[in-house]
Order: sequence, then structure tokens, then C-alpha cells
Amino acid sequence: MSTASPTDPFLALLEAKDPAPLVHRLRAEAPVHFVPSLGFWFVTRHDDVKRLFNDPEHATQDRGAWEHFVPPPEGTMLRWFHDNSFARQGPEAHARFRRLFNSALTPRAVRRMDAQIREVVERFAGPLRDRPGEVLDLMGDFTNPIPNAVISRVSGVPPGADEVRFRELAQELIRGFFPFAPPEARDVAERALQEMAVWVRQMAAERRLSLGEDLISDLIRTQEHDETLTDDEIVFLISVLIGAGSETTNLGGLVMIQTLLGHPEQLRRVREDRSLVPKAVNEIMRFAFGGPAGLPRFAVRDFELRGKRIQKGQMLMLSFGGANRDPAVFRDPDTLDIERDARDLLVFGNGPHYCLGANLARQEMGTMLDAALDIVTPGSRVREDLQLFQPMGLFKRPLNLPVEIAG
Repeated sequence: MSTASPTDPFLALLEAKDPAPLVHRLRAEAPVHFVPSLGFWFVTRHDDVKRLFNDPEHATQDRGAWEHFVPPPEGTMLRWFHDNSFARQGPEAHARFRRLFNSALTPRAVRRMDAQIREVVERFAGPLRDRPGEVLDLMGDFTNPIPNAVISRVSGVPPGADEVRFRELAQELIRGFFPFAPPEARDVAERALQEMAVWVRQMAAERRLSLGEDLISDLIRTQEHDETLTDDEIVFLISVLIGAGSETTNLGGLVMIQTLLGHPEQLRRVREDRSLVPKAVNEIMRFAFGGPAGLPRFAVRDFELRGKRIQKGQMLMLSFGGANRDPAVFRDPDTLDIERDARDLLVFGNGPHYCLGANLARQEMGTMLDAALDIVTPGSRVREDLQLFQPMGLFKRPLNLPVEIAG
């Protein structure tokens, strides 16, 4: 697909240092805006975004419904993953999957995972403390490695070379699932999924002989009406957790640190009262996560939205920045307030397809934020002159977060 015209307001959003004023204008004047050269509708009002996350009569997250979708080749792991995705399951099969997964998250398992998350975060946070005057890359050395290290740790992969390889595979896998990902990224993702599937099946076989204290063992233990998860389903669930949680949590951690450094009074409040960390995570996600970007849905029929005619097969880009700063829902939405009640946050979706790894992601981000508060001493600042970015589909992905630690 070609890039949008320079006169299109969506492109202006992508180039703006602060896209919020432009998003507000679109929400007020064109809340359902068509981007002609990219062929999708940009949806910015909270009630529309919330509805379309859970409106199977009109929209689906199944990419197979997109008019420009090209399925992965027959016989590939990516094709298997696509054909078995939650989006393509019927309501009963999808509900069964989620029930079995959630029943594995017993109070004992959750407590164990909390300890494992803290152990992983501390492993990366420890070497970054007490480094006054240095410029630290808090993405490369902190927020980026932690999410996949957590997934590998809770799945039972031991620290060391195996964990490093598992993390590499996870990062290769998720980059093949970005909207508009180039063919070479999908090829790398295919190889990563093949290797990871062999690995997870081997771990599942070992756990069936001797259950351990890890997520794969928990998934094997769980059952419903004498029905258990198969090894293929366990491979699928671990892959979903990687795809849903790793990049989201990495960028979420980065956004939390960068946002609080830009709001020193809010940073001071949460530093002095760590009980505010859970609220701070939600509020920063509302205020800063995703910018104008969001999650796609695909029209399953022709329908009208805000006076616009949506055609079957078209993509609707549901804007996080639009929904989560909608003044109809959030008072004074452009103010960061870490004590705000952000229960209407839509970063993790809505309805039956609400993100399966949302609680794990929140737990990780809260633990990362708590640890980061002891790394970024008062007066620390982001070195914007050293920041690097990489084109990733329509958007730019940060490659680092250079922070100069105050003495």
C-alpha cells in the first residue's frame, strides 16, 4: 500500500510531536475518518471504539475478513496460528479456551508468578541502580528484555542461554504480526514459531511425566468436564501470551518511565507513595500509550457509523489516543493524574476478546515502575537528542530510551 497523502490529517498525527490536539480535532469534526491511500477508517470516539471491540455483528478482529488480507501459505506455522486464532473460533470454543486458561491461574499460581516477575525485574534493575551521571538505555537494558524473560521464566525456561534464546524467538515472532509487516518479517516470524513450537511441545511432554511449578504445568493440570488442553493448544496459548504481552509490556514500561520523567510532580507523588503504582500504571496507559495508534477491526458487513458508510472487508483502526482522551468520558483528559479512576481504559480491548494477558502485563508494568523509581533519581531526564527510532509498518518504534541519571 502507498503512504497517505501529506495533506491527510492521519499522516499529520504520525508526524506530530504531540498528536493529542489533532486527535481532539478529528474526534470533534470527523470521528470516523477515512484515510484513502491506506484504505482504513480511523475511529476516535470512546463509545465507538468500545462498541467495535465487541460488536461481532459488524466487526471482527479476524484479519481474514480484511479486503487486503493475504493468508500465510498452506502448511506453514503462521497459517496454523492464523487458522486457530481466537478470532476464528466460535463463541463456545473461545469461551472454553479462556475458561481453561483462567482456571490455571489459581491463587497459588498467581502468587508464584508474582514472585517470578519480581525476581526477573530485580535481575535487570539491580545493575542499573546507583549510576549517577551516566546515560542508561532503559529500553535496551530494562523494559525490552523483561517481558519475554518473564514469559520464559513463568513457562519454566531456566535463566541462562535457554532464556536468552527463548527471548530472541519471542521478539522475532511478534514482529511478524504487526499490521503491514513486510514479507521478510513474516519469514523470520515463521522460523521463530517453528522453533518455539518444538520447544514448548518438548516442555509439555516433560511436564506430563513430572509436573512442576510453572505455567505449562498449570495448563496441563487444568481441565473442564474431563477435557484438558492439548499440547498444540498449549503451544498456541504460550504464543498468544508472547504476541499479546511482550511488545505491549516493553513499550508500556518505556512509556511509563518517559511520561513520569516529563511530569516531575506526578513522579514525586508516586515515588513517595508506592501504593499509587497500580493507579499510575492505568493512568499512564490512558494518557500516553499508543499515541494515535490502536488496534484494527474488520467490517463483516456494510454498515453506517457516524453517518459514514463502512463497507464489508474494510479495516477500522480503533484509536487508543482518541478513546482514552475523550472528554466525554475523562474529565480534563490532557492532564496526567495518577490518582484518576481510569476504569474505562480501552488499551486492553473490551468484551469477550479482552486481552488474555492483561493482568500479567499490568503486574509486570507495575513491578517495572516500582523498580524504575529507584533507578531514575530526582532530576533525571530523557536525552531526546540520543533517541533512535525504526519504521514499523505505519508507525515508528523506539529503539532506545536514553536517560541521564541525576547525581
